This record gives sequence, structure tokens and C-alpha cells, in this order.
Amino acid sequence: MDNQPAQSKKTIKSIYFYLVSFVALMMVVFSTADLINIALKTWVFTQADKDVYYAPNICENARLVPAGVKTDPNAVPPISREDCEKQNELSKKQQEDNRIAQKQRDVVRDLSMIAVGIPLFLIHWRIVRRKDENL
Repeated sequence: MDNQPAQSKKTIKSIYFYLVSFVALMMVVFSTADLINIALKTWVFTQADKDVYYAPNICENARLVPAGVKTDPNAVPPISREDCEKQNELSKKQQEDNRIAQKQRDVVRDLSMIAVGIPLFLIHWRIVRRKDENL
């Protein structure tokens, strides 16, 4: 009967080390899979990385007025076709910059999780695998 609390503590410690080892291993696995996903989309399947949703074309909803035509000053300000096309180009460039920045954030996150997950797994798994009675 006196051995039961010690056995219970040993079981709890064992569960803890197995659980932390599992979580660390999953961090490494999912981060590695995400890095492979990013690499494939960047260098192999480049069309898979294109955004499905694009910024709306502001020329569609804008009131386009030919250059030199006078309009009512109280009306919605008109936009020239040149300004409209410039805005669309800026919008596309911003969207591309955002996509690249998001990929870089994802790579940094994945590398950080791998850098933490591998040592965490190795340390805890080594303790689990020891045949030591001090667990």
C-alpha cells in the first residue's frame, strides 16, 4: 500500500514526458510539412500560390471622365482612366508584397517551431527512454 503513491507519481511523470515528447514531435512534423508546402508552391507549383481573391478593379465602380471635360464640382469626384490604372497597378503590387510578406512570416514561424520542437523532443524522449527508476 505504501508503494501506491510512488507508483502514481511515476505514472504521472511518465505520462507528462510522453505527452511533451508527442507535442514536440507534432510541432516538428507540422512545421516541416508547412515548409515543404511553401517550397513547392514557390518553386514547383507556382500557380498554386496565386491568390483566388483579387482586389476589386476600381475602374469598374469609378466615374471615369475623359481628360479636359468639366464636371459638376458637387458631384462625386471623377477619376481619369490613367489614375484608375495607376491605382490598380499599385493595388496589385501591394497584394503581391503582402503575399510575399505572409510567406516569409510563415517560414519564420515554421523554422522557430522546428528549432524549439527538436530539442524539446530529444530531451524529453531521452528521459522517457532511460531505464532509470527515478522517473
